[in-house]
Amino acid sequence: MASYESQRIGKLLAKHVAVDSLILDIGCGYGDKMQELLSLGYSNISGVEVNQSLVDMACEKGLNVVSVEAFDMEQHAQKYDVLVMSHIIEHFQYQDLIQFMESYLGCLKPGGLLLIATPVMNPSFYDDFDHVKPYTHLGILSIFGGEATQVQYHSKHVIELVDLYYLRLAYQLKYYRSLEMRTVLYFIPRLMNRLSHLVYRLSFRLVGQPKAWIGLFRKV
Repeated sequence: MASYESQRIGKLLAKHVAVDSLILDIGCGYGDKMQELLSLGYSNISGVEVNQSLVDMACEKGLNVVSVEAFDMEQHAQKYDVLVMSHIIEHFQYQDLIQFMESYLGCLKPGGLLLIATPVMNPSFYDDFDHVKPYTHLGILSIFGGEATQVQYHSKHVIELVDLYYLRLAYQLKYYRSLEMRTVLYFIPRLMNRLSHLVYRLSFRLVGQPKAWIGLFRKV
């Protein structure tokens, strides 16, 4: 079963993207989002992944995935209708992220769409050891939005925001010794967290702390 986030990404693309569009999933991992899009009727989907073992696993699932080394930027120039960068940009320092995004934006057709999904700063952000920093859609637009902003660099590629969605999680108590060590008082914060999760589900995921944002951008 696809994750809630993969489902949201699929619904967002279905709202804006034709099923015959050529889609590239950058940093596709195991291919979960590719499989979600295939289930929605998209068939022209390929992926690129830096981890060769994940490439092999995705290919075993029948997905069209290649390694970063095997992906030829020049051969794919202005080829794709949609680029997907899901949980990728938070792993880069900003100087490296600019170079990374520029290289792949060169593969996107004018008028094509870029989807970014990335976590916001939250209590669990640095639980992922190789998270470097969170980025906002406004930060992305300060470099790639084509406006005069007080930053050191502006990209040759210009994008504009088309749609934006925030994912939320239930408010949870964290950084309590009783939770981590499961002391005799463990049941108190655990019960409060379960009640908070109940409120979150009863509110249809509206009442909760922001976890991530999903933005859809168009290449101008």
